[in-house]
Amino acid sequence: MMSTLEFKDIGYSVKLGKGKNVSYKTILSGVNATLKGGELVAIIGSSGAGKTTLLNIISGRIVGGTVAGQILYNGEPRNKRTFRRDVAYVEQDDLMYPTLTAKETIGYAAKFRLPNDEFSPQQKEQRVEDTIRSLRLTKSENTFIGDDRLKGLSGGERKRVSIGMEIVTEPKVLILDEPTSGLDSNSSIVVVKLIKGIAVENNLICISSIHQPNSKIFYTFDKVILMAPGGLTYFGTTQDSLEYFSSIGYECPSHENPADYFIDIMTINYEDESSYNESLQRVEHLKKSWSSYTAKNGIMYLGKRQPESPYNMPNQNRTFVEKERVQEINQPRWRNSWFNEYSNLLGRSWLRLYRDKPVLISYAASGIFTLLLIGFTFFNPGVGIAQANNKIGLIFILIINMVFPVTMPLLPVLIRERRVMTRERASSSYRMSTFLLSIMSTYVPLSLAVNFCALTGIYFLTKLQVSASNYFIFIAIFFSAILNSLGIALAVSAIAPNEQVATIIAPLVLTIFVIYGGSLVNSGSVTPILAWLRFISYIYYTYMAAMQNEMRGLVFDCTGNTSGTCYPTGESVLKSFKLEELTIWACVGINLAMAAAYFLGAYLIIRFKTKPRYILI
Repeated sequence: MMSTLEFKDIGYSVKLGKGKNVSYKTILSGVNATLKGGELVAIIGSSGAGKTTLLNIISGRIVGGTVAGQILYNGEPRNKRTFRRDVAYVEQDDLMYPTLTAKETIGYAAKFRLPNDEFSPQQKEQRVEDTIRSLRLTKSENTFIGDDRLKGLSGGERKRVSIGMEIVTEPKVLILDEPTSGLDSNSSIVVVKLIKGIAVENNLICISSIHQPNSKIFYTFDKVILMAPGGLTYFGTTQDSLEYFSSIGYECPSHENPADYFIDIMTINYEDESSYNESLQRVEHLKKSWSSYTAKNGIMYLGKRQPESPYNMPNQNRTFVEKERVQEINQPRWRNSWFNEYSNLLGRSWLRLYRDKPVLISYAASGIFTLLLIGFTFFNPGVGIAQANNKIGLIFILIINMVFPVTMPLLPVLIRERRVMTRERASSSYRMSTFLLSIMSTYVPLSLAVNFCALTGIYFLTKLQVSASNYFIFIAIFFSAILNSLGIALAVSAIAPNEQVATIIAPLVLTIFVIYGGSLVNSGSVTPILAWLRFISYIYYTYMAAMQNEMRGLVFDCTGNTSGTCYPTGESVLKSFKLEELTIWACVGINLAMAAAYFLGAYLIIRFKTKPRYILI
């Protein structure tokens, strides 16, 4: 059965202003068209005409506003649960991981989106091979995607990989948003012709917005939707477009690219009032002419009147469609099991981390530098009041080192992860829980391992209490602090719209925690209005636990002290700083509970922000 996608009087408007000043702006109005499998359809229009809006409505990804009309898929209203599985959407921005190869990138898309109960690993691999071959990527399949730091694929190859990530899933509808953006003329032609071949070979409904294509690209498309602000000016074959516009008084010069000519006459000129009024009248005339033409002749399809809609098929055919829809409704929401998603995400995450040598070297260098600097700075513990002050300073510096250096480097990394996740989740590739847990399973062990080595070296270099129990408690205390720092990084990266905002929010929160961490100011002297802040600071609990672990049982030699001030025992230090309110394990428990709250909060924030709120008509 040939797939069809039919638009009936599609309109879209958005609300502007509030209260008495509210108004509505119409973006689309009266869009009618029918697309069939094997066709390549272009959407061309001036800026602000609503090309991307129409694509989002077609794909079921429109958010907000008011959508009118009806879209029928194979003659029936679209199923909210299953339609997006049949649709592949190639976005304008190529959001991919630079340290994965072209083959790996397409391969992971197949692992996530092809069901295990329908495809064996060998079949998935064969699908990847076929996709690479159809996109002519065989010679570069083992080349990294690349970015500014890592040399990789060319712009045209990256775009083909983006397309490959979508068509490997065997879609029935392929939607592309500006697939030639940023490409040279030759690469653009190659990409469009490949898309045309794929559409014909796989019987795909294929629709693409495109910005000012040259004449070769224009005539590669079977049909074209021409859009002016507010509505359509033409829908039909590219071959018939010049004849239609000539019939209503717009003759394209023989030497001019048709696409450029159409865009020129459909664009409103804001240069001056006279040009504006003239162009506005022209655009209104184009829309009214098309409306009159379709009212008289019907929607054109390859130069002929639109065939009867599958929606009006005889009963025996309608029964087949209905049965197919019942099967779709009974399909599970997720393609693969939770564990399968998690294992694939974790494998991809560790593979990328392993290949990112500058990051691994930076982590190792940071640990070694911290060990040597702090270890040898506090190598001589001193005696009497000097010894007590040195230990107080050492413990607080160690805590600070488990805060900013752990949190800040992860913010841009996690925000980049979120961008790719948002794209992959739009097509229901995996669950949010598997994504978040794979991130935690990558960066938590890495941070703990690096800091474990640094903490161990510092512990013995600075001559802290040489006791197995004290050492392991010391490690447990600081691990609980690291988990909180990671949790804050994840929560801030989840709530911040971009890296710049994240790098403002995180230091602000951490600075408050440091101020009320128990060392810079005595908690007993803080005004009650602000004293409560120490109870939400994991630094406060870490400092209290670490001080108790180190100070208890110590006796300081005050015989040589001439200043008149000295702490005779470690317990007197704890009492002076009011660090005996809770036990060590109570502090560790509170830290772990706070870390769990940060991780859970990050999960809920990301889930809420990325939960599809699409309008499907």
